Amino acid sequence: MLKQITSVRVSFCPFSPTSTSSTVFLNRIYSKKNQAANPTCKIDVHTTAFSKDPSVIDVTFKDGHKFHINAAELTGDDIIAQVSKYSKRLSQQEDLQ
Repeated sequence: MLKQITSVRVSFCPFSPTSTSSTVFLNRIYSKKNQAANPTCKIDVHTTAFSKDPSVIDVTFKDGHKFHINAAELTGDDIIAQVSKYSKRLSQQEDLQ
């Protein structure tokens, strides 16, 4: 999944119940397999102490496309599915060229 991604920024309050999907997403992208696929991907984690701050995930792809995801509205699996779907589309386009 990280092969087509240049940077990821995750911002959340770890004590907020809405941060669950952010932590699930982080756990998945920090896997050894993903890190090996793209060791140059910049992953920035910003934690806040205020539970009212929104849980936000920003993903930038190789083609410059950016996803701004409100993590409080989606599950971790939904976020992974969205990012993987676009990443897979980029991989297919790359293979055709």
